[in-house]
Amino acid sequence: MASSRDDASDHSRVLSGRRVCCGWLSGVALLPAITACASSSGPETITLPPPNPKPAAEKPAAAEPAPAAGFTPLPTPEQVVTALPTGRLDPFAPLPQAKAAASGAVPAGDLRFTGVIRSAGQAQALVQVGDQSGAVCVGRRGVCVGSGLPALLPADWSVTSIDVASGRLVLNQAGQRRVFNL
Repeated sequence: MASSRDDASDHSRVLSGRRVCCGWLSGVALLPAITACASSSGPETITLPPPNPKPAAEKPAAAEPAPAAGFTPLPTPEQVVTALPTGRLDPFAPLPQAKAAASGAVPAGDLRFTGVIRSAGQAQALVQVGDQSGAVCVGRRGVCVGSGLPALLPADWSVTSIDVASGRLVLNQAGQRRVFNL
């Protein structure tokens, strides 16, 4: 009987050794996973490479190349800017009045017929009288109803007809008929 007890105790030692061995092996197997979780608990930092050095300032050209024969060189940006007028016209200033329109007499030669348009079913002629330009419509002084613009033509003038298709403007100047064609 002693031998069966010894066999049983040997068998339990072997089993307990396996348990210890298996427990130790499973602990070793979990060690990398535990250390991986523990090491990532802090904020991660990313190191970027240093920025590329900035190129040295451009060297000014030693001399501008001479233009080829037969070509006109373009103006420099400075020349373009200095050629432009500075400031702007006052948008609230009163409109300049034509000298001839103020006196009431505009010679037919001072009127320039420049085009025709049809806007909202109404024919309009584009004219220039002295230094003013705008649209005129059929009627006394060529006033276009609803435009709110002052009359371009003097009091004794009226627009008789505007033919958009043929580009013709017919005016009546103090009883005289004036026909303008494009």
